[in-house]
Amino acid sequence: MKTNEEIQREAQRMVVAGRSYREEHRGVVSGVVPLPRVLVQLPDVQVTRKADLAGPGSETRLVNRHRHIEAAIDDDALIFRLMERETEAIGSTAATRTSDPVEVMVSRSGVDLLHAGYEMVEEDRLFERLAPYAERCEDRDDRDPVDEREVAEVEAVLETHLLPPSDRLRMKADIVEFLEGRLETGVFIAHTIDRQCAREGQRERHTHRHEHKLTINES
Repeated sequence: MKTNEEIQREAQRMVVAGRSYREEHRGVVSGVVPLPRVLVQLPDVQVTRKADLAGPGSETRLVNRHRHIEAAIDDDALIFRLMERETEAIGSTAATRTSDPVEVMVSRSGVDLLHAGYEMVEEDRLFERLAPYAERCEDRDDRDPVDEREVAEVEAVLETHLLPPSDRLRMKADIVEFLEGRLETGVFIAHTIDRQCAREGQRERHTHRHEHKLTINES
C-alpha cells in the first residue's frame, strides 16, 4: 500500500493531467460531451468469488478486477471517476468474459478518489491472502497457542517490515488477536491499511559528522 505522501504526489500529477484534458475541451461545441480520459490505471487484483449455493454453479471462480481513474466533464466542470470492471474465465476454455465498466465513485478531489482506489485494491488483496488464516481461526481451540510460524507468514503478507518499530509491535499484537479469532478480518485489514498509509516515505538521509582532533605538543 502506498503512503499518504506518495498518493498525494501521484494525485497532484493526475490533477494536472485532468486540467490539461479540461483545457483541450474548453471550446467544444455545446451539447457535445467529450469522451473521458483514463489518467491512472490501478493495480489489477485477483479475487475468489464464492459460488452461489442457490444458483446452478457450485464451484468458486477466480475473477480479475481492473480499476482505473478517468477524467470527465460534467456541466462544464472537471470531475474524476473511479471505474471498475471484472474479467473471468469461461469454463475450462481460454475464453474470458469481461463486464462493462461500473462507476464506483465520483469526486472533484483527485486525492480522495485515488486514496479510495488504492484502498479498494489493497482490501481485495488482503482479504484474498488472509482468507486461509481466517478459516483456520474458526476451527482453533481457545487453548491452542498461536503458531509463531503463522505470525511470521501474516507479517510477510502485510509487509510489516516497511513499518517503524513501534507500529510493527502493534501490528504483531493485532496479528495474534486475528489468528486467535478475537479481531474481525475487516477491522484487522482496516488497521493494516491505516498504518501502511501513515508511515513515512523513504527519504535519503545525509549525516554530517564534525570531528575535532586534539593534539598535545610533546617537548
